[in-house]
Amino acid sequence: MGLLFVLIIWAILFCIISLPLGLVGINIANFYSKHKKVEVKKTAWFFAPTVLLFSFAGLFFAENVVYSIITDSDIGIGDYASADINGKYHIYWIDIPNWQIGAKDNPVSLFGNVQEILEHNDTIIFSAGTDNYYILAQLNPNKEGYTFIDAASNTNVLWNKYTQARGIDRDDVYTCEEYYWRSRKYFYICALIFNIFLFIYLFIRFKEFWKSLLIEKY
Repeated sequence: MGLLFVLIIWAILFCIISLPLGLVGINIANFYSKHKKVEVKKTAWFFAPTVLLFSFAGLFFAENVVYSIITDSDIGIGDYASADINGKYHIYWIDIPNWQIGAKDNPVSLFGNVQEILEHNDTIIFSAGTDNYYILAQLNPNKEGYTFIDAASNTNVLWNKYTQARGIDRDDVYTCEEYYWRSRKYFYICALIFNIFLFIYLFIRFKEFWKSLLIEKY
């Protein structure tokens, strides 16, 4: 699935969301008009939430592009996802969400159908599925590759045995999806807070301009 196709899907989704938001804008306009006793531009109020939504999404997309360049990762949408593992390895999927694990400087994956990952004392352990069973393996810290640890019919057996033997909290084992979003969590939080404050600042800084767009006279 190409990036352009994903962007089109998001644009259609935002357009669908914009209709009820526009109706909310009209209701707010009516309330504001009666409360402040001013004439409002209802068309502007109808489209204002849509413009705000697309502006917010566009800014967030641009921030994701900058983040991907700085961290050498994906942009958060599209047909590719990747999360760094200790700077040498990464988990990723291309076209379909079947997670693989491999070295960052080698396009050939070490293992496919990766299920879960554990980071403990600079040790990286992962579980992966094969046709009839699951394996547990450790990534080699010094050279590219992995060391086989154990195999079982399901991942819970593998992880329970491994964590209990070493006194590791089972909750420290993350699925690939959890690991991926965990690696981007603080970026998303910071971007969200920054964008909210930026939009508030722009509203206050150019308050008279926004009034001229939304209100006939005041």
